[in-house]
Amino acid sequence: MISINDMTTWTAEYFALPENQKKAEKACDRYDRLMVKNIRRMMSDSSEQISIADAAAHDPGKVLEKARYETLRGAVMDGKKGSIKVDLVYQKAEFIPE
Repeated sequence: MISINDMTTWTAEYFALPENQKKAEKACDRYDRLMVKNIRRMMSDSSEQISIADAAAHDPGKVLEKARYETLRGAVMDGKKGSIKVDLVYQKAEFIPE
């Protein structure tokens, strides 16, 4: 069980670990490759405008989201049980109560 007092401190400690830094680097690389793939698809469909937000929105199967986020279950914060959603690309985390 993960006990969290301050989310900012926990996030800094989480990304300070070398194994989590490597995990974040791999997630960024994969996210970038998938985003380029979506943009190329938009270009081949002869879209008039290419938008990064549109490339992320046209994501069948939520592949970009799966590459970007990691969910850690079994967390406790302020006496509430839940999970932590870690954004590996932007190195942020949020607590999601059950």
